[in-house]
Amino acid sequence: MPKKAILGILIAAAFLTLACLCCPTNIFPFLQTPTAVPPTPPPTMTISLSPTVEPTSTSVSILACVNNLANILYESENNSYAGPELQSEFTLVTYTVSGNAITDPVYVRPISIDLKPYQEDTASQEKIWQFVIDIIPADQRTLITRFVIFTDGVSNSLGAVEQTDDPHNWMLEMDIEDAKNFPDLSTTLIHELGHLLTLNDSQVATDFEVFNNPDDQQIYDREAAACSTYFMFEGCSHLDSYINTFYDHFWPNIYDEWQVINAETDQDALDQKLDRFYQEYTAQFVSSYAATSPDEDIAESFMYFIFKPKPSGASIAEEKYLFFYDYPEMVSLRDRILENLCTYEAEP
Repeated sequence: MPKKAILGILIAAAFLTLACLCCPTNIFPFLQTPTAVPPTPPPTMTISLSPTVEPTSTSVSILACVNNLANILYESENNSYAGPELQSEFTLVTYTVSGNAITDPVYVRPISIDLKPYQEDTASQEKIWQFVIDIIPADQRTLITRFVIFTDGVSNSLGAVEQTDDPHNWMLEMDIEDAKNFPDLSTTLIHELGHLLTLNDSQVATDFEVFNNPDDQQIYDREAAACSTYFMFEGCSHLDSYINTFYDHFWPNIYDEWQVINAETDQDALDQKLDRFYQEYTAQFVSSYAATSPDEDIAESFMYFIFKPKPSGASIAEEKYLFFYDYPEMVSLRDRILENLCTYEAEP
């Protein structure tokens, strides 16, 4: 089965005021954030940009903001608010991406009357895309050729990346309902960027047999057996790719156990088994969702790499987001994203 890279953690409203970031409760004035009582956040932690960044008035002000980003992550993963969910996921509109612009909307027809206001809310859709291009540097968005707006109600699936009909290109999918909430929007976007960075064809050799026959388990098993590195739906990972290096370092001792669990075809049973798997290896994962696969593990760890202070590596979970500090290009990207996050202001 194709593995859509969907962030499935339940996250809800944050009520933080950041030093350099617009207050999340009103970061998008055009969207109303549901009211909830936040849990007590962890103590503010000190974080620094990479050593190559010289202290300036700008970097000092960014640091004041960055010190609070861990609280946004904490809010996103620990708030218990969950609004009404729909019975399934509904795609509303698909845009073509050209540089910073989204054009040529293709609307799903017919659509229920309840979903029509979401589909026709082009202002909100454009605001979400504006956030994407404000936060993610242009050179990291070249693979995104489609932008999809969908909804399945509050929580459940918050966003996704998926290959288009051309496996070298990708679509970014965002839930218009969940984008009302800044922690939902920001953490989901960074998680999905983690997938783009680790699953694109510079990292993974596309397996066209699997791509063209996504529901054929025999083909998948045959292609996986022929791959000497970590294999996933997208293909056989390159030896020195981020995901294969990550897999080699963190998964060999638990992968066989996970594979048996992942073969479960009943979704409820699978969820229960994955939960037990996570409980057994809690110290090895940054979140419960990270335990669902190596693909999600590296994307969740990347999200922590962006939002959390540099860890000491006291646990395997900390080692997983410390992993990215071994790559200068990732440290540089982190600095750029943090600067964008910490200077972002929503237009009224």
